[in-house]
Amino acid sequence: MVVDLIRSRIVLEAEIWVLRQQISILRRTAPTKHAFSAIDRLIFVGLYRLFPKVRDALAIVKPDTIVRWHRAGFRSYWR
Repeated sequence: MVVDLIRSRIVLEAEIWVLRQQISILRRTAPTKHAFSAIDRLIFVGLYRLFPKVRDALAIVKPDTIVRWHRAGFRSYWR
């Protein structure tokens, strides 16, 4: 939590860029298999080379997985 307060504005902007790119990919390929285009790969490679810690923000997860995690969390909470 404290680390987030110290991070520079540029790193936060890069992380936002990565997250927006993920959303763009997911919207574009929602009904089909998730695949990166050449431009998507170039953007991710460029951002990673400039800001290696940006990779920590990158995670493409199916909505079913998130629902499963939430259900598992509620089950463990109420035990």
